[in-house]
Amino acid sequence: MILYLIIGIILGTITGLIPGIHTNNITRIAFLTPLFGNEAIIFVLSMVTTQSFVDFIPTIFIGVANEGSFEGILPGHKMFLNGKAHEAIALTVFGGIIATIISIISFPFFVKFIDFFPTHFEIIIPIILIFSIITLIMTEKTKNKKAIALFVIIIAATQGIIFKEQIFPLISGYFGISTLINATMKNQKIKKQKIEFEIKNNKIIDSITGVIGGAIVAFVPGIGNNLAAAIIKLFRQKIETKNYLTLLGSINTSNFIFSFPILTFLSKTRNGAMIFLKERIFFTEQTIWLGCTTILITSGIAGIITIIISKKISKNIDKNYFLKIQKNNLLEKIAIIFVIILVFMFNGVFGIIALIFATALGIITINTKTKRSNCLAFLIIPVLFFYLFQLI
Repeated sequence: MILYLIIGIILGTITGLIPGIHTNNITRIAFLTPLFGNEAIIFVLSMVTTQSFVDFIPTIFIGVANEGSFEGILPGHKMFLNGKAHEAIALTVFGGIIATIISIISFPFFVKFIDFFPTHFEIIIPIILIFSIITLIMTEKTKNKKAIALFVIIIAATQGIIFKEQIFPLISGYFGISTLINATMKNQKIKKQKIEFEIKNNKIIDSITGVIGGAIVAFVPGIGNNLAAAIIKLFRQKIETKNYLTLLGSINTSNFIFSFPILTFLSKTRNGAMIFLKERIFFTEQTIWLGCTTILITSGIAGIITIIISKKISKNIDKNYFLKIQKNNLLEKIAIIFVIILVFMFNGVFGIIALIFATALGIITINTKTKRSNCLAFLIIPVLFFYLFQLI
């Protein structure tokens, strides 16, 4: 049992550290193995839980993200440039740990919730999405920026429909490469990374809010971690950068956790790793307790691993050889090349085309000083259409 826990944690760490690789890729391989029963539960849950924590390391340190953490690029990379990358990572870990505890405690209530409310979401979600689009436009300060925001929303929505299977290239363009290119143009210098920090108690409310967002993401088709975070952010206009990172960490972890009871009680799932479990286990009271125990143990270990890796990276950034790399913006250039290679490996030529268009739109938002969140229309509009067609 312990062996499968260790293997799951190691693979979850690897998938979290390498953008473009997901636990879903690992479970596709696992389908070829005889893994079954309790061993399958421990392996899968330890892997997905670990990735939900480690995910934020490449997001914050190099501005490149997996699908579950790209909203953290802007606030996280900003803290990185100010020498607070380790604190940013710690905030996401804090959000994830609190989310784990609250999610496990709320399992019984969540089960009653998903059993009572499923039909109501078909009406509620489109209303929220339409409100989100309107809010994105109206929160821009001038008429000119409102017009640009509308333009960005239309273009992003179009790209989301045309490149519907190219999520990684799109998020890498909107939030990753455009940010890195801007950094090279401005020749931004990274401040010395601070290891010491303090997390205040007021972050707990953001963790709780994130749990609600994660529960919705796990249950409602079409709603992703980042879309849920962006919608919550719209309702809380004055949310601070640090609080937002705590929120993101909470949503990312609780989404994975709530996928388990949904699979257990409804035999439904949107997560590739959970699809593997659906085929390999029989759900009993024992499996539920085993799953909860695995998640709790893994969260603690994954949190420690994430902090240790973050601390080591932060300390090495201050070494002389890194400062030489920084002078010519080599770090950003290496990250850009790395993303392009990953996109080509996983998405091919069509992915590169999507990446180019998405990067161009991301640069437009930077140069016009409009909110990058407008690019989330690539997710919002297709999801809105999905629900509207359900109602018709």
